[in-house]
Amino acid sequence: MEASAPPNPQYAPFPGSTQQRRSSRRWVWMVLGIVALLCILGGTLLALGVGFVVNNYGQSHVTDMYYSAIKTQDYATAYASLGANVKAGLSQEAFTHTAQQHDATAGRVNRFGFLNVPTDDPATVALTVTRTTGASYTVNLVVRQEGGVWKITAFDRI
Repeated sequence: MEASAPPNPQYAPFPGSTQQRRSSRRWVWMVLGIVALLCILGGTLLALGVGFVVNNYGQSHVTDMYYSAIKTQDYATAYASLGANVKAGLSQEAFTHTAQQHDATAGRVNRFGFLNVPTDDPATVALTVTRTTGASYTVNLVVRQEGGVWKITAFDRI
């Protein structure tokens, strides 16, 4: 008599469950990969776009920051927008005193608007400034990058 292996017992499935063939989830990984690539591409385009905006519209940003500070009489912030050469010839105290005198005689800055927004470096930005007395005049600010930051390097009046 030949010895044979014991029979393979068949276990009964757990009640309420059926064994199904496991489906492939490859499509999930493909979708996740596509989403990840789109996120990387979007982030890259955003970074490039922000760099473009900062480099090409920094002139208007520093000018807006400067005159917004003058308008609220925050002369320390306005002075911080000035370039090194201007600061070398004009102390913060002298700048503040001059701006306060101008506010006292001509009225505070009520509003300002851009006449042009050049994209050069250096660039001359022209603005119309209106005081609370109704006096309106044009200001020319020369802006350029100093150490990668836009600064006002010359102005004809406050």
